[in-house]
Amino acid sequence: MVLLEILWNDIFPLFVFIGCGWFLDSKFKLDISTYTKLTIYVVLPCFVFFSMYKYQPTPADLALLPAGLILLALSYVISQGISHFFTGNPTKRSDFSAVSTFSNAGHLGAALVVLVFSHAPFASGGETPCLDEAMGNMALLMILMNIAANTWGAALIRRKQENLKNLFLMVFKAPVLYAAMLAVLIRVSGFSLEGTFVYPVLHHFTGAFIVLVTITIGVQLHRTHRVRLNGFMTAAATLKLILSPLLALLLISLFGTFSPIASQVFLIYAAIPSSIMLVLYGAEYREHPALLTQAVILSILASVFTLPLVIYLAGMLFPVHL
Repeated sequence: MVLLEILWNDIFPLFVFIGCGWFLDSKFKLDISTYTKLTIYVVLPCFVFFSMYKYQPTPADLALLPAGLILLALSYVISQGISHFFTGNPTKRSDFSAVSTFSNAGHLGAALVVLVFSHAPFASGGETPCLDEAMGNMALLMILMNIAANTWGAALIRRKQENLKNLFLMVFKAPVLYAAMLAVLIRVSGFSLEGTFVYPVLHHFTGAFIVLVTITIGVQLHRTHRVRLNGFMTAAATLKLILSPLLALLLISLFGTFSPIASQVFLIYAAIPSSIMLVLYGAEYREHPALLTQAVILSILASVFTLPLVIYLAGMLFPVHL
């Protein structure tokens, strides 16, 4: 019963809008470049800014960043080892590691966290006391994943086409980083946004955020190929959707400082499917990106079954008492 409620309240709404994106693109051929730029340069930075402004991370929350880095490193090392069983091609091994390591945290993950912490058992009487903390924690992890996927992940796909200097510079081109810095600066200065025209706009931004990022995913998926299952794709999806949450549980236990909400967010974050940005990089830098693209699609589709289990497990292991 609980799993069905999670599926209905948290997973179904996301995939409805993903389906809307798929349908709209099939009918009107939407400009994917515009949607992607709007998401990267406006939607995600606004989410990060408002999340970081409303919730000031504690030192324990900041430990999510090294935990997230360790999770990335472990996922990459394990995926590199396992990839040798499926292919001797260095390019395909890089694709395998990218799909297994980098998640869609900035799109699907952030929207999912907003949904999960917006209803019972995390909400009561129209109030959502856990949402600000959950969004703040997710914003930290989203910044980390966004930078990692667009530098480290991009380097795996591009391989020898990028040098270390260019990758380092790409870190400072991430809009979400500056959005977080601006939010921290405003908090430190003591300036209040509540009395400005900006606050009500950002306050009602959450609903639009979910719609925009999920429709963007739907449009991007519509431009990709059909999935043809093989061992390569199944193993990559298994590592991302099952092994990664297990590693996250280990890290939560080892760190031992996360709040119940931070623990749940970190576990959900670890279970988010592969990054859709890898598809875009593959289309640009690969002569034959079909395998990479289909592995990402399989990861997203399979998450319909794995994410409800992880959300349920997170609630059981790290209960929040209002």
